[in-house]
Order: sequence, then C-alpha cells, then structure tokens
Amino acid sequence: MRIRSLLAAASLAAVAAAPAHALTMITEENPPLNFTEGAKLTGYATDVIAEMGRRAKIPLKFDVMAWSKGYPMAQSGKDHCIYSTARLPARELQFQWVGPVAFNRWGVFARKDFAGKIGALDDLKPHRIGAVTFDAKADFLKENSVVNLLLVEKDADNPARLFLPKTDPNHIDLWVTSLFGAQRTAGAKASDLKLVYTIRDVPSWLACSPYVPKDTVGKLAAALASMNQDGTMTKIALNYEKFFAPR
Repeated sequence: MRIRSLLAAASLAAVAAAPAHALTMITEENPPLNFTEGAKLTGYATDVIAEMGRRAKIPLKFDVMAWSKGYPMAQSGKDHCIYSTARLPARELQFQWVGPVAFNRWGVFARKDFAGKIGALDDLKPHRIGAVTFDAKADFLKENSVVNLLLVEKDADNPARLFLPKTDPNHIDLWVTSLFGAQRTAGAKASDLKLVYTIRDVPSWLACSPYVPKDTVGKLAAALASMNQDGTMTKIALNYEKFFAPR
C-alpha cells in the first residue's frame, strides 16, 4: 500500500510539474501591431502579448496566417486566440476578450489621382472598397450600411487592385486599412497613394476562443494589468514610435 501511495504521489507531482499546454496565438501581417521582419514575428501588440505570456507563465505559440483562415479557427479552437482585433458589439459573445493590447487607427486610401471627396462614411457608399474577409474594418462598414466591399484574404493584395482597369472585376476605388501600417503594406505602391479619410481610432484586443479556460484568460488579463501599472506598456509603445509619427 505504501509503495502504491508513493507511486501515486510521484505521478501527481510529475503532472503538476509538467508545462502547461501552449496557447496558439493567431495573427496576420498588420504593421505596426503584428508583422514579420525577415523570419521574425514582431510588432507592438506581439511584444505586449509575448510579455503577457511570460508574466502569466503560460506558454504561447505564434502562428501567422491569412485573417480569413485564422479568425474562424480562433472562434472554434480549444486553445486558440487571435490578435490584434477590434471588440465590436456583434463579436462580444464570440470570444473572451483581453485588452486593450494596442491601439489602431483606420483609414481609407486612394490613388493620388482620385478626385472624389470623402468627408463622412456615407461618402464611401458609391465606391468599390477593398477590405479583408472577417476584418473588423469591413464589419464596421457593413454595420454602417457601406456594403460595396470587395474582400480578399490578405491586405497586401489591395493596393495593386487600385491600379487595375475599372472594367476589371477586381478593381477597387478605395482601400480601407490600418492607417499606421499602410505605407509598409502598400510597399512600392505607397508613393502613388493618398489618405482620403480617417475613420476612427480603435482599441485593439486579444480575442480568445470560448473554449480556452477562463482561469487562463484571467491570468493573461492580470499580466496585462501589471504591465499597465509598471510602465511596460509605455516602454513597448515607444519602440514603435516611428510608425505613429505624423507623415
């Protein structure tokens, strides 16, 4: 009996000492919040979330993929979260939310020869607008009756579509994207584009599947709270200051 008890105790101790199962953090190319530089994933929100995992002692695995693939995966996966995303009312019950982990600004871009005047959301309605599937910016526009959206899986595909012939079914007049990262996303096309409308400033969140244990989500939230208190969030933001400077 004593031997069996010792073996059972040893077994329980081994289980307790085993590392927790890693959470998969899904993200996309969305500078400056989350993006790859060379082979390394970096960004304002990426750095915040990595530090949250370290403080919470929760192993994190990062996976970069198209938003159209990652978003439904994060909704249904038992150990999946996605970032950076906006916390819209229609999404509230689809995820467990931790944040804000960063802040974003949404903008609308056009070719430099675009002659239209965009002063309000209603002015977007006559135009063909490029956006990303399952993206919060597209959802927000739809909620505001701007429905002439042509969706793609990767935001980097949108700038070139502005230069397609108007007869091409993939042509767009406008591109809705993250204002701070638009130049990097547009690449060689950046110098031929202009900002025509700023939609809004938006807090960006980490959204975890409903199946992730609430205790795990709570530990991540506590870690983020400690980062806000000790100045870590400000320090991380300063590392990306060049992206947020006026152009």
